[in-house]
Amino acid sequence: MMKIIIINGSPRIKGATGQILRKIKDSLIEINPSIKIDYIDLAKMDLKFCNGCTICYKKGNCPLNDDGLENLSKAMENSDGIIFGSPTYVTNVSGHFKVMMDRCHFVFERLLYNKACFSVVTYENYGGKKAQKVINELIRNSGGAVSCQYLTKLNNGDVAINDKRNIQIHKLSRKYLAKIEKNNPLSIYERIYRKLSFDIGIKPHVLKNKSRYKGLIDRWMKNGFLDKKI
Repeated sequence: MMKIIIINGSPRIKGATGQILRKIKDSLIEINPSIKIDYIDLAKMDLKFCNGCTICYKKGNCPLNDDGLENLSKAMENSDGIIFGSPTYVTNVSGHFKVMMDRCHFVFERLLYNKACFSVVTYENYGGKKAQKVINELIRNSGGAVSCQYLTKLNNGDVAINDKRNIQIHKLSRKYLAKIEKNNPLSIYERIYRKLSFDIGIKPHVLKNKSRYKGLIDRWMKNGFLDKKI
């Protein structure tokens, strides 16, 4: 069974971002009723800030384990695709979304390796493209593919879902499912980027500091990212 996680990073659960994400969920189920979709509102979680202790690198898990983000990270690891949504705040993602970015073991751990991802961003005036770039860079830096993206401008009080957006969302949902069904959804650019960022950037740094990154190295070996002789 295909498993997809939808993450709403808006503090306004019923706001425009949430309405669009729920419409995507409905479209996906309409296209393929057998899909299992978990819909997560970060605003419903009592999120705790990363304090920079780096215990996650040494031991493989975060000591702040009572707010649900560790479970969310594991759910993403075991999913076939993830849909990320955020409103634009000061040309960036929401605070809720940023806490998740800091805490869910994305980049060094290669959490999104070979996963088809979908970024959704709403904005009112400007900065939406920058916010979406933040999400797309997170996806690619974590080993995943930006398989679909949706950026929409909405004035305060606008209806989030209309006929035009219904058509756009349904087309993107169909495209996204097709991407998930590929064994490797990454573009050639994304494959090259992933290899270079890991082999030249991340891996040499980690292997120079093995004691500090023991938990991370164990995870890499478990997932086949490293030779087990290391």
